[in-house]
Amino acid sequence: MGTCRVRTLRSSFSFSALRLTIAATVPARRAPAVIAVVALTTVAACASRPAQSAVPAPRVASVFAPGQISDAREQWRITFTPDGETAYFGVSDAFFPFTRKATIYLSHRSADGWTVPVVAPFSGVHSDIDPFITRDGQRMYFSSIRPVDGVTRGDVDVYMMERLGKGWGTPERLGPEVNSDGDELYPSLSRDGTLYVASGPRAPTPGQHFDIFRAERRGDGFATRVALGAGVNRRPQAGEPNPQDAWEFNPEISPDGSLLIFTSLRSGGMGLGDLYASRLVNGEWTAASNLGPAVNSPADEYHPTYSSDGAMLYFVRRSGRDGDFFRIATSSLSVLAPGGRP
Repeated sequence: MGTCRVRTLRSSFSFSALRLTIAATVPARRAPAVIAVVALTTVAACASRPAQSAVPAPRVASVFAPGQISDAREQWRITFTPDGETAYFGVSDAFFPFTRKATIYLSHRSADGWTVPVVAPFSGVHSDIDPFITRDGQRMYFSSIRPVDGVTRGDVDVYMMERLGKGWGTPERLGPEVNSDGDELYPSLSRDGTLYVASGPRAPTPGQHFDIFRAERRGDGFATRVALGAGVNRRPQAGEPNPQDAWEFNPEISPDGSLLIFTSLRSGGMGLGDLYASRLVNGEWTAASNLGPAVNSPADEYHPTYSSDGAMLYFVRRSGRDGDFFRIATSSLSVLAPGGRP
């Protein structure tokens, strides 16, 4: 029955779609019989809600929770509690960052799939997006536009909350080692506490672009962030028709910190935006490899997330007027396999 427990009576945004829009607008103690009934009832209950690791991982990318979580609105970055029972994810009525308004919702896994999403208790007032729950379930990081010391700010910063009982504590803004005057989006942490984040301008700006940074854990905070190397972050080249070709964002780091999946708008991809992977080898990030047609398409793919057990890769595909969550078994992607490219 996996991890089923007996109990008494869950961006960042896609700059590729932004690029498309801009292009379009701007050039016990009972009798044995009773015990047997209880046992059968317990087994049936567990069977109706299998552990996440027992949920079959699709070999072909398929929409996740259609009509329940993937609905007619825009979906952004999903994250799960370690037991896989609760999902948190971003939602907006229009495309972020044009509205720069988003809300984090939560949903619980049920026998019928997933419960109707509701606004997370800490969200709904300010613009919140890109939630990430640490591997031990004790912290949640997310990006938000909210006042700092009573002063209104227009940029997106990374915040953190500690687990408090069954809920979450007060959001705390990370310091200048991580946050800047630009937008910080899509926080992701490896098991040792190293934080990965994308940082860049609010909109396409000459001479500015999005890069992925990492900040090592330092005491109760973080060391000053450092940009990843050329294997991940491209630099604009003179004469490139589209400076967004050098934009990298949406970092999703593996628990052991050895494999990074991210979104890039670089030329040579399969669609508007594609998912790529790079592996950390001897302290250097290998040249990124496209995840291939099992994930990427002529549409726009972004916002990768590992399931809590690592068996599935979730991502957003935007092929029409809104983005939906898709998922696929990580075992179907040779580029993610140990020893595979990258």
